[in-house]
Amino acid sequence: MATESDLKREIADERRELTNAVASLRQELGQTAERGKRLGTTIGAATGVALAAKTVVKLLRRRNHR
Repeated sequence: MATESDLKREIADERRELTNAVASLRQELGQTAERGKRLGTTIGAATGVALAAKTVVKLLRRRNHR
């Protein structure tokens, strides 16, 4: 049977492992959030370029019809 000091040591080891796992998970979540921000920026920029191109095409068509 394990002694009290053995149990305390095991609990401390488990606590350390949990702390490390939580830190790792937080880091992964932070990286995922950062990727999401970059993706949002890229999509926003692409949408802006598409809208600008569409506007230019419309203006050129109006100009050619006159």
